[in-house]
Amino acid sequence: MRMDERRVVAEVHRLTLRELRLWVDEGWVRPAKKADGPVFDEIDLARIRLLCDLKKEMGLSSDAMPVVLGLIDRLNETRRHLRHLMNALEAQPAEVRQDIMATFRSLKHIEGTLEDDQ
Repeated sequence: MRMDERRVVAEVHRLTLRELRLWVDEGWVRPAKKADGPVFDEIDLARIRLLCDLKKEMGLSSDAMPVVLGLIDRLNETRRHLRHLMNALEAQPAEVRQDIMATFRSLKHIEGTLEDDQ
């Protein structure tokens, strides 16, 4: 679903048009640019709702926002990479998957032992 600014503000009741434009100017939301203005999709809408939560519910300052958004973006990127890795593993023969899982468990056990020693 594609939405213009006014539709986004109507959809997200905690949001003002001024805030939305500021967040776009800050780069916290990156809608597609069209001749008649920005166009927002479902991912933009989810991010706007997250921004409302961070700003209005949690009181996060504007100075801290880029750091928090950067961490969230990195976490989401890592999750995407893990999904791709899982898909690649699923495509392997059963014996390869079993060897990989055994190695993973071994490394996880070693890591846990090292953490206990600290």
